[in-house]
Amino acid sequence: MSVLGWLVLLLVSVVVATTGLLLSLFATNPLAIGPLGVTVWFVVVFCDLSAIITLIFYAAKVFLHLHASGYTRLRYSWRQGLLVGGWISGMLALSSLHQLGPLDGILLALLLVIVEIYVRFRWP
Repeated sequence: MSVLGWLVLLLVSVVVATTGLLLSLFATNPLAIGPLGVTVWFVVVFCDLSAIITLIFYAAKVFLHLHASGYTRLRYSWRQGLLVGGWISGMLALSSLHQLGPLDGILLALLLVIVEIYVRFRWP
């Protein structure tokens, strides 16, 4: 599949996931969907945020002329989008469970930076 095909697939998934999330916000509540529904909702939030951030990073890398090929840009953008999307959705999930303090956010952000540095030095 070409880079353009992957970008179109990401864009379609963003539209579908965002539409589903907005409909679920207005049509239901956490008590009605139960624990499994809430878990699925946060997984969809993770996928949606990751795809949105991937597209933003890819556009920034194209604008700044970073990396030699479109595949390399997409691969790095995808990895970084998954990291940042996972961090944001994890923070939202912990916050909704009232299990998040300011130091937890700082620790999770530090973990994100450590993973990014580790992968950047080990990525082929």
